[in-house]
Amino acid sequence: MKIKVALLGLFFGQVMLAQKAADDLRTLEWASYHYMNQDYDKALSFFLKVGDTIPLAYRRNFSKVYAELGEIKKAAQTLRPLVDSDSAEVKDYYYFASYLTDNKKLSDEYRQKAIRLPIETKFQKDTPTESSYQLVPLTLNTEGPEFGAHLMDYNSNKVLVYSQKQSNKYTKGLNRKIGSDHNIFNLYQAQWDSKNFKVTESKPLPLGINSVFQDGPSSWDPKEEILYLTRSAQITKKQKSIPLYIYAWSSDERKKQVAVPLSINSEGHSTLHPAVSIKDRKLYFASDRPGGFGGMDLYYVTILGNGNYSSVVNLGPDINTASDEIFPFLHQEKFLFYSAKGNNGKLSPKLAVNSVDVRWHVMDLPPPFASDQDDFSLSVDENLDYGLLSSNRETGNGDDDLYAFKFKPQMAGLEDEYSYNPIDTLVISQEGVLKNDEASMLSQDPLTILFRKEAVLVENTLNGALQLNANGSFLYKNNAPMQKKDSFAYVLKSKYGKSKAIKVLLQRSEVAIEKLPDFLKETFLPIFYAYDKSNLLVDYKDRVDAVVSAMNARPEMIVELSSFSDCRGRKEYNLKLSQERTQTIIDYVRERIDNQDRVFGKGYGEATVSGNTTLDYLILGGSYVIYDNALLKQKTFNDLGYKAEIEKTNKGLYRVIVEQTNSYAEAQDRVQALKEQQQKVWIKSCECCSLTDAEHLQNRRTDFKIIRY
Repeated sequence: MKIKVALLGLFFGQVMLAQKAADDLRTLEWASYHYMNQDYDKALSFFLKVGDTIPLAYRRNFSKVYAELGEIKKAAQTLRPLVDSDSAEVKDYYYFASYLTDNKKLSDEYRQKAIRLPIETKFQKDTPTESSYQLVPLTLNTEGPEFGAHLMDYNSNKVLVYSQKQSNKYTKGLNRKIGSDHNIFNLYQAQWDSKNFKVTESKPLPLGINSVFQDGPSSWDPKEEILYLTRSAQITKKQKSIPLYIYAWSSDERKKQVAVPLSINSEGHSTLHPAVSIKDRKLYFASDRPGGFGGMDLYYVTILGNGNYSSVVNLGPDINTASDEIFPFLHQEKFLFYSAKGNNGKLSPKLAVNSVDVRWHVMDLPPPFASDQDDFSLSVDENLDYGLLSSNRETGNGDDDLYAFKFKPQMAGLEDEYSYNPIDTLVISQEGVLKNDEASMLSQDPLTILFRKEAVLVENTLNGALQLNANGSFLYKNNAPMQKKDSFAYVLKSKYGKSKAIKVLLQRSEVAIEKLPDFLKETFLPIFYAYDKSNLLVDYKDRVDAVVSAMNARPEMIVELSSFSDCRGRKEYNLKLSQERTQTIIDYVRERIDNQDRVFGKGYGEATVSGNTTLDYLILGGSYVIYDNALLKQKTFNDLGYKAEIEKTNKGLYRVIVEQTNSYAEAQDRVQALKEQQQKVWIKSCECCSLTDAEHLQNRRTDFKIIRY
């Protein structure tokens, strides 16, 4: 007896622990939902309910909530267990380092630790089936090279600035004995019609911007009205090669309008291809300076103003390799376009998405942006209406040419399915409906990561209340527990239009009986009844009490009851009898458990009995091999006022059912009436009426379904 009591105590102890874990998980679902929807105060209140037992996987967002609320020290304390575990990701080290504002040495240690770790895989790499983009060559292209186009405010106009082979009027003073590893270019301007991709009035920019040496490519900083450009370094007659430096030219008439070299240039090494990140005030560039990964690497400095810049930062191993990475372009700070030299010596375009600090997720850009030739200097306008690309592909005029393309992504999504229970609100946060849509679109078109998509409801649920947020998170509360399915539909919306309606299936949860512990399997086996009886609380009280005990031991458990009858007797009576059987159990259990909604059910009568034809006796008017003959006979009976039906038998015959009745006496009355109308018919019992008593017993039962365990 003592052993049995001890085992029972152990079981209930485990149940309580499991219940606490389930409650905590539920609380964390709400915390994540409020965090995702930027209600940080509510998110914090839910995280705090779990307290010190919060799992490692949730500490990342918990710490971010503290950081958003300005409590940096608490953010560090919350994240510390995760960064000290084997579950930490690269970004966790960076976030933790950023929280250590009063310990620079430790902060640097965590950053160095993070830089040595591989970045987590985030994006799918499928081969796009078809591209919606078309490259249009610009009319300014010549047989020589044109590349590196961007817009610039010049003389109160927005002009297209690009690099082109140097004009003869700038080469008169050039020392022909001085060699260069690079072609010599100047910066040109042209009027740009971005809607029609037309360029006019192409001409070189004036001296002061251009020089007799290499000029371009460049990048415009509209905030400071400064043009950053690549230019040949100052040389002496003894030098035989010329490195390239970055210069700055100001359009401010109060300043000397001569391009000056930046302090970030590295003597004897090239610093080139400037790209301004406007909002976060950074200047990106390529350089072969010492300390990199090899070849040309990408770097950045922070623009401090008044010609001052921060120390140089290498973009790290996610982007830089032993080969060349050049032509950076920043869009909205976190998206970096650049070109990398492959094993075949050709440049191919890349898109890198900033994860945190100097860590990036890098994707190859598919055709038409990539070809078997050099493809580089890809950029997009601020509003994502169009983009520009340089390439020496065979479809061009000769050397490098400029191409433009309309930004026209395809909006499309994937069906999703979620499981809910009918008692609690289904809370979906980071696994919302947009997650699969964005991954699918990204696998076909990497440029779709550049813009925001919204979920817009177009078809609401039928059996519950739904709140769908634009970011794809949603809440759903079912109000019809007997319904096993619900659904809603939404469209993906962006500035580029809407997708077709995307269906979301909501499936009521259910636990298979075989997955229950052995002692519960017996508790929830079906209850079988004697004919025409529903005396549950006499014959089956022990079974129902066991159900009560199980549900009290598991406060999260939800149970559905379904009761049935055999096919004998009137359909209406059988339905009522089965409903009484279900309701008797429900009433008894609800009086003895908390949260009465956890048990519910329905009676189905004889509706599910195999071989049942709804009523017990069939009035048959014919059986035919040929379907058309059965149709003629059906019409005869319909003309007499009956609603005859045709049914195909297991033997392939087509029999005409004139009518159905619940009793043999009713059937005889119909036969006599039809006989008086000169119609020969006969009576047949329904197939299920011929079942044995043991088979009928199997149909008189109550089944239990565990919706949640």
